[in-house]
Amino acid sequence: MMNEHGCLDRELYRLDQLTDIPSPALVVYEELVEKNLAIIRRELEAVSPLAASACLRPHVKTHKSAWAIRLQLSAGIEKFKCSHNELDLLLDEGVRDIFVAYPPLEHLAGRIASAVAQNIQSKILAQVSSIEHARYLAAAAERENVDINYLIDLDVGDHRTGLPASSARSLLAAIQADETLSRLHLEGLHAYDGHNHSDDPRKRTECALKAMDEVALVVSELQKDGAEIDRLVVGGTPGFLHCLKALHEQEGPSVELEVSPGTFIYWDTRYDELMPGRFRLAALVLARVMDRPTPQKITLDLGHKRWAIDQGHVHLFSTPGLEVVKVSEEHTVLEHDGSCPLRIGDPVLIAPRHICATVNLWEEFHLVDGTGKLHSDRLAVTARNR
Repeated sequence: MMNEHGCLDRELYRLDQLTDIPSPALVVYEELVEKNLAIIRRELEAVSPLAASACLRPHVKTHKSAWAIRLQLSAGIEKFKCSHNELDLLLDEGVRDIFVAYPPLEHLAGRIASAVAQNIQSKILAQVSSIEHARYLAAAAERENVDINYLIDLDVGDHRTGLPASSARSLLAAIQADETLSRLHLEGLHAYDGHNHSDDPRKRTECALKAMDEVALVVSELQKDGAEIDRLVVGGTPGFLHCLKALHEQEGPSVELEVSPGTFIYWDTRYDELMPGRFRLAALVLARVMDRPTPQKITLDLGHKRWAIDQGHVHLFSTPGLEVVKVSEEHTVLEHDGSCPLRIGDPVLIAPRHICATVNLWEEFHLVDGTGKLHSDRLAVTARNR
């Protein structure tokens, strides 16, 4: 991805193929996306040889794209995880196994129940971590005259959503004891390890072991109480492989294991710092030099309305020696040592720092195929703003 000069490899990301694209633009390299899918398959096969595709439930929020869904379906991936914004996208593409990983309030509960009623051939799982979530879902299920399967969401360290592992038994008992919640059926557990972001593989392993020990204990306790636990959905991109290995080492009744990374499909420089070269940077932003206000400064024709700034400034470009010194809504000002050959109108490729949030800033993207040629049709970021 990078060459010896510390910039994007121009042989891999050829700028001459992008001359006709108005800037700024989001550009996706089809062959590199396919390589990322092949990489994750090999990694999963190494841990779970007989169930590589079966244990992958990728999150859709990174790409939000019908094109990417179809590519994954053609690769044998059949289960997906989404937030509330991508549910319709998955259903429109014919996906038959969907986990909506977002705590349901009244409106989302209604959308889930309606989707269950209208897609009887699909399995649509909801997320519950409180009795209030269960009540919203049950009321919506009653209105639609459907039953809803759900996963209990455990907080294993991220402290964003979920309940402590020690509270899972009491929540399930409360749900099962309430006749008004009889349309809800436990399918399993969800445990997202969003806090597992160490750049040290040993620390990522330790973090995963601790989290999965908590999950395994909950499974054991619930099964002793007579509950049926059919599946576990765990693991974001940094920790999914460590989580899967940890669960494979656990002894106990058989449960379907699933991991749910998302960023791997496009990758970004934030994760590449944690895990250098693990996957390929497959989605970049194309900009052009719009001005040269001083001999040492270059201004690009986009700002943080087009690349996500929540994880810091972008820093990897197709030209070496560039450094961000100022960002506004529509401008990115770069500084260099005065020897930079870029002129007004020249293209510059930028690797996003946080790809998930960057993709959501775009209405469409340009696809570069495996031969380096640009597809004539622009493709929609289908679930943007949903």
